[in-house]
Amino acid sequence: MFRVIAIKKIRRLLNSNIPNEIIEGAYKAGETADEQYVPLLLKNAADGREGTSLQFALLTVYSEKMFALERILHVSPPHPFWKIKTPPDSVNIKFYSALWQKMNRRK
Repeated sequence: MFRVIAIKKIRRLLNSNIPNEIIEGAYKAGETADEQYVPLLLKNAADGREGTSLQFALLTVYSEKMFALERILHVSPPHPFWKIKTPPDSVNIKFYSALWQKMNRRK
């Protein structure tokens, strides 16, 4: 029961329009290492909005989604994304999108 509630909360956060909520959802998704969140993490992955709360200050939606994808898929993207205020990098987004498609073809 708790797991179902946690899954619904993470999905709600990732589908939010509020940067702090998306960042929190990406963080929690990365902690679970569950591949079910990959499509939601790839959705609008180029979102460069920053967190506005003290908890998420200096983080962007993009950087937190990249971090979560790295944790879930166990593969680092070609370019660094973890520096403060790193702008969204289409190479990294395309890398994870292609990797995810390749992984799903094998299933």
